[in-house]
Amino acid sequence: MAPLSPTKSGGKKRAARTKLFKRLGFGEEAFLIMLACIIGSLTGVGSVAFTFLIEAAHTFCYGHDNNGGLYNAQKYMLILLPAIGALAVGFITYYFAREAKGHGVPEVMDAIASRDGVIRPRVAIAKAISSALTIGSGGSAGTEGPIIQIGAVIGSSAGRYFQVVKHNMPVLVGCGAAAGISAIFHAPIAGVLFALEIFLRELNFKTFSPIMIASVISSVTTTAILGEDNAIFPMIHTISGESVLSYQWYEMGNYLVLGIICAIAAVAFIRLLYKFEDTFDELTQVHYILKPVIGAVGLGLIGLFSVVFFSGANGSPLFGNGYGVIAQCIGSIGEAEMTTLSLGFGSLIVLFVLKLLATCCTLGSGGSGGIFAPSLFLGAVIGYAFGVALQNIGIFGDTLTPQSYALVGMAAVVAGTTHAPMAAVIILFEMTRDYRVILPAMLASTIALSIAHFMHRDSIYTKKLRRRGVQYESRANTAVLRRLTVKMVMQSKYYEINDNTPLDEVIRISKNFEVNDFILTDGQGHYHGILATEDIHTALLEPEALPLLLASELAHTEIPMVSPEETLDKVLDIFSKFDVNSLAVHAEGDEHKFIGMITRAALMRRHQQAL
Repeated sequence: MAPLSPTKSGGKKRAARTKLFKRLGFGEEAFLIMLACIIGSLTGVGSVAFTFLIEAAHTFCYGHDNNGGLYNAQKYMLILLPAIGALAVGFITYYFAREAKGHGVPEVMDAIASRDGVIRPRVAIAKAISSALTIGSGGSAGTEGPIIQIGAVIGSSAGRYFQVVKHNMPVLVGCGAAAGISAIFHAPIAGVLFALEIFLRELNFKTFSPIMIASVISSVTTTAILGEDNAIFPMIHTISGESVLSYQWYEMGNYLVLGIICAIAAVAFIRLLYKFEDTFDELTQVHYILKPVIGAVGLGLIGLFSVVFFSGANGSPLFGNGYGVIAQCIGSIGEAEMTTLSLGFGSLIVLFVLKLLATCCTLGSGGSGGIFAPSLFLGAVIGYAFGVALQNIGIFGDTLTPQSYALVGMAAVVAGTTHAPMAAVIILFEMTRDYRVILPAMLASTIALSIAHFMHRDSIYTKKLRRRGVQYESRANTAVLRRLTVKMVMQSKYYEINDNTPLDEVIRISKNFEVNDFILTDGQGHYHGILATEDIHTALLEPEALPLLLASELAHTEIPMVSPEETLDKVLDIFSKFDVNSLAVHAEGDEHKFIGMITRAALMRRHQQAL
């Protein structure tokens, strides 16, 4: 039997750090919280810098009032500016980081599911610049996807720098995501819920505490730099101090119907966005860099039409994150000249369709940005249109306010697209600091999620992962296994045989030493596979062939080895894929050195104990 090999330098550093923290009276959770503070503060600084980049790009292109800059009220610039920005984005994503393409969140989820939370540092820089160029030049996208990816890179880089074990890397990535949402939307609670609902899908002290700390520190850092902590959509109040948002108990049926409408809108958004992505992917004759330009030209034409259709608008209401239109829909203090409050039902539906197409042109072609702001825009417009329709019917008297329906519509569409209803509801409260429509928002969001999931099983994030063969939902079912590693379960007793060993000899060894499965190696000790007892039993059915058979002829050469630091959820996937009962465990950092075996039965016993 092979002895345990020395750990590599990363393991030594980790052991020394653990020993130091234990002497100081701290455990692993304390170390994660310390890292969460670092990730939160760095992400807060990154959020401010990212916002500055977007504002600088927008001011350069359109001025401060959408009537200056390079645009300067020249309508042809509505096509030219997004196209130039898209060309730069295509160049950046093609040559520096393909992960910066699109809305970013699926790439973070894929990194957690497939690469133990490891994300290249260059992705943060590429994502920040490409998203600033996309949004600043007029692209219909939001800031949530980019800042989540930036925060996730910070969390991943911190984990790698401090040699954090694999099963804790997703927690640090979640810290970065929560910190990003907290900083960009001034919403620390929603940041925590978003990270737990979308990325980790589990709630315990070890995951909740670092994520909460990172979110709070990020919010505090952002506030300290900016010198303010105002709501993104501060609500207008009447003379009596009451909010313009209100609802009556007999309107709850209306909000239920609104939830169904928003579910349909959310599913339409998901399907259309991926239809655009598929269409652009099929343009194989067009170079990768030029595809975002084609989408930007389509966006520009839609924007030009919107300027003509909504006469008097400074620039297109479809460009950028659309916060001005959202503010007018929900009755917030806004600066936008084009107010949806003066639009009729038909015009609002046109605005909804145009924003849907504009977003799909931007992100479906390879532009960089998030889907959160477009979802808020679509929800606000469809909710406001529904409120206007009810108001025109007139059966609810003067108590009905379309602004309330617009706000509830925002939460419902976000819940339907992201499948994160708690974050959707709470983020609206934190963005407006007004709680008056929380109850109808909860109802509509739950209905929207239920109907959307029935119509389309995937969220706008998980659909891309499923296409890649990544079943992210299964992570919630194996949460306990992600906190356990091979070295906690493996047995040091194993038997190693040469691939040229006659099967007769293998059978003798199996009887004398009570060995079930063997590790098969060549003459130099290189791993060749696993020889299982079931295969030996099968060979015994034909005893006349036994003297002619070698171990290599019955072995499973496709079975991979595992390392002692591998998490048990990954090991369970290997067991399920190859249908074997044992796996070889190699020494950390040395694949030619075996230290034991792990069995399916031992894994299941440890899982049951943990539960």
